[in-house]
Amino acid sequence: MMKRGIFILIAFSVFLCMPCNAPAVQKVELDNSVFTFDPVPEGVHVSHEFVIRNTGDAMLNILSVLPP
Repeated sequence: MMKRGIFILIAFSVFLCMPCNAPAVQKVELDNSVFTFDPVPEGVHVSHEFVIRNTGDAMLNILSVLPP
């Protein structure tokens, strides 16, 4: 009877130590999500770069970008 209890305890301990296979997720990280331009004369081209990082463990797919 004692051996059976020890076996159950060991089996349960091994089960708890098994890695969890969680699904992969996408996670976006931005330095700044908003940028406000200073006043610009009409007809002058201005631009700004946003740095986007995928800090998740799945491939990040950006399908469209829309202005606010």
